[in-house]
Amino acid sequence: MRTPADKTITLTFYSHPMKDLRLRWKASLVFEPGSTDSSFALLTVVDGTGAPVEGGVFEFAGQRTRVRAGKGRLRCGDFAKGKHEPGIWLHRKGVAPVPGALTFE
Repeated sequence: MRTPADKTITLTFYSHPMKDLRLRWKASLVFEPGSTDSSFALLTVVDGTGAPVEGGVFEFAGQRTRVRAGKGRLRCGDFAKGKHEPGIWLHRKGVAPVPGALTFE
């Protein structure tokens, strides 16, 4: 995989609606210009109040990416291998996993 040399690409995901805003989440996966299979995309995850998700695992593209203090990273090559995997989840300790979906802003 290779992203355009002159463009940053951001994928944005939102959780399914939950009554408790702390259970909702928004995730952004940012591919820097010129990213290749060996590059890393930066993952940022916040809850429905806008606070960083302190700890958890973001499941996307067949990968499970650890989230600490609202941040994680995913190897671009792993994204490319699993891009057809449909599951998108945020797993947090003591909370049932919350599904989500890719969205367009």
